[in-house]
Amino acid sequence: MNLAKWKIPFQVFWVASIFCMLCACQMDHALPQTTPPEKSLQQILEEQPIDDSHDAFLIDTGGKSGTLLITAELDPQNKDEFGAKDITFSVWNPVEMEQPMQTFSEEFMMGVAPEFHQVVDANFDGFQDFGYLFCLGNQPNYCKFWLWDEEQAQFIYYAPLVEISQPTFDAERQIVTGWARSSGAGDGITTFHRWEDGELVCVRWIESYSPWEETATVSVKDRIGGELQQVYYEEFPWNGEELEGQEAWQQAERAWNDLDYHGEPEDQRGTRA
Repeated sequence: MNLAKWKIPFQVFWVASIFCMLCACQMDHALPQTTPPEKSLQQILEEQPIDDSHDAFLIDTGGKSGTLLITAELDPQNKDEFGAKDITFSVWNPVEMEQPMQTFSEEFMMGVAPEFHQVVDANFDGFQDFGYLFCLGNQPNYCKFWLWDEEQAQFIYYAPLVEISQPTFDAERQIVTGWARSSGAGDGITTFHRWEDGELVCVRWIESYSPWEETATVSVKDRIGGELQQVYYEEFPWNGEELEGQEAWQQAERAWNDLDYHGEPEDQRGTRA
């Protein structure tokens, strides 16, 4: 057998085999480790349970913490004969879902539902806060609110806001308005609030009362010297018209809804303090 004839092809085959093995090893090291794709905020939200006992929503704080996830869990046990139950809120960083950044509980009358949460800049500081429906009646309704503290990087419960029915937040005018309707006549209590040194104060209180076929009244209090003082009161006797025709007291009430309005001279309208 002529070994010289096979020497060169054998050497080529051997070198090629070694080369292929080296390439395979290098490719094993070069291939990156496969990792699951990063989930979007919406995907993380959709993974959270939302049912009769759970709620979840996103809130862009507007600060260094960025967008956070809030989850709410209802304790099924009643706390009293009125049906009050605890809701536990957890604040999560969507990037690190191992444990919540913050957890707190409060008592509620309404349970949980997606329509119960409200995300808003309640104190007009540029950071987003949130409220949750506490109590809903035939007329007024009330929410509990947590304000975002940028320095502490957490939400702080602010109890005075729960006393304002159906609060609306006007960032342009820096006014928080409350409205508690008393009856189908459209009477009730309207309040206007401003933030002063980190505290919410009532600067005007308007109370209207319109009983069926009786004298209607409108009373107004303004914040003067740090206290609410009556600045206007007027009675509107029943004139025999249908309730919808009682426009005089409604016009007076609407006039005082303008915070720049401070009443007319005594000889033209009502009694002014």
